[in-house]
Amino acid sequence: MADRNSTITAQFAEAALDALSTTDDLLAGSERPPAKASPTEMYAYAVDPTFQASSTLRNAINTDPGTRADFHHMLNNTARYHLPQVAAASTGDIESREAGGCKISFRPSRANADQMYVIIECNGDTSFSPGVMFVVGLGEQTDRLELPPAQNGRIQLLLERGSSMAEGLLNIKTEVYLK
Repeated sequence: MADRNSTITAQFAEAALDALSTTDDLLAGSERPPAKASPTEMYAYAVDPTFQASSTLRNAINTDPGTRADFHHMLNNTARYHLPQVAAASTGDIESREAGGCKISFRPSRANADQMYVIIECNGDTSFSPGVMFVVGLGEQTDRLELPPAQNGRIQLLLERGSSMAEGLLNIKTEVYLK
């Protein structure tokens, strides 16, 4: 009887180890689903210029199509200014974006060719000064930049031309949101 119990225990242990090994093999070949973003955190990130988003939220916005779509929908509903894709007939860098009382101009820096000035002028609502800017690529990365206070109705930034924010602003296929 002891031999029979030992045989059953050994068979059970072997089957359990085989099942664990199979599970490990299945999990090793698959990616874990992305962590879900909290709608509350997503909203705070969209509307509060000083809010510091978690890496989970930033990763979800940039990698998970559902989260990205939800966030872009939220931006469409909460942004004061939305500058859609640029309809450009020519190739090369664009000089400005304009929509609904807001204009963003791009000027090369004379002191450093690797830098550019971004000048934001919002004439539609003079009591409003944007605090944050989002640059959204179609199915691509979403960049966010906290903006300095406006001076004489203008916000001026100095960006490295090779930065993702500068490249996004100059890309005719991106959209810009100011909040």
